Amino acid sequence: MPGLTTPTTPPAPIQVGQRRIVPIIEAVGPALPARATYPHLAPDQLTALLSVAGPTNTDPSGTYLHMASQGFAILGAGRVILVDTGLGGPKPARPHPRRGLDSRWMSTLELAGIGPADVDTVINTHLHHDHIGWNTTLTGTYLRPTFPNAQYLVTRPELEHATATTPPVHVADSVLPVQATGQLWPCALDHHVDEEVRLVPAPGHTPGHVLVEVASQGRRALLAGDLIHHPLQLRRPDISTALCIDPIQATATRRAVLDRYADTDTLLLPSHLPIGGYLRRDGDGYRLAPP
Repeated sequence: MPGLTTPTTPPAPIQVGQRRIVPIIEAVGPALPARATYPHLAPDQLTALLSVAGPTNTDPSGTYLHMASQGFAILGAGRVILVDTGLGGPKPARPHPRRGLDSRWMSTLELAGIGPADVDTVINTHLHHDHIGWNTTLTGTYLRPTFPNAQYLVTRPELEHATATTPPVHVADSVLPVQATGQLWPCALDHHVDEEVRLVPAPGHTPGHVLVEVASQGRRALLAGDLIHHPLQLRRPDISTALCIDPIQATATRRAVLDRYADTDTLLLPSHLPIGGYLRRDGDGYRLAPP
């Protein structure tokens, strides 16, 4: 899609105690159509909320939401953990996982000083196509796990939901090859990766959707997955997207998480916001204060 930009400079790390969080941005720009993403909002309400969110959060016409596609690396304590792997590169059934995008996510990972063999853990917050794309890489005619030494974590409810019937193409090409090598590990929704990194259950967007909390030496960050897709959901936490499998549960989850972390020193880093921030209450909703 015209207007998407890809990074060309090394990503800036965020220090959280002894851990460093590195946003690995794949692309930023006009992504989802606003009205199709929030179909339950009347057009005038949507226009008003987009206006309040500011011009940097939509394209100039107000038609598309301005969003990021990104994952995160968590470094330190002898670990290299990746959280979500973006849209990905060419696959046999999906030569162009996103029209108009030649993903350089792996190059950005390299700019951060991380090679595929360095990664010991990959966490997929959920199994939508834009969070698992670089789980695998096409080598010749075969799809292989991109990170040969990594254990890939997916929650059991998420994997069961994604494979209950014929798996969608993105699961078939980005999850099943990992399962075939024995690197896929179904885990609990509240799994602790180590003493400072844990999963936080956040069902609703998908049945096994999770967030990732990093807490180290009195500092805390929350990698918030698809808890929100756009800042308008901070102002109106009751609004879920058309992408949410259970919008009622997604709303309840969003309210509970935002209430738990608001007005604390927790840095909120949603997957689809180019820049996160500190969550602050603002009237009946919330806003992000600059990090």
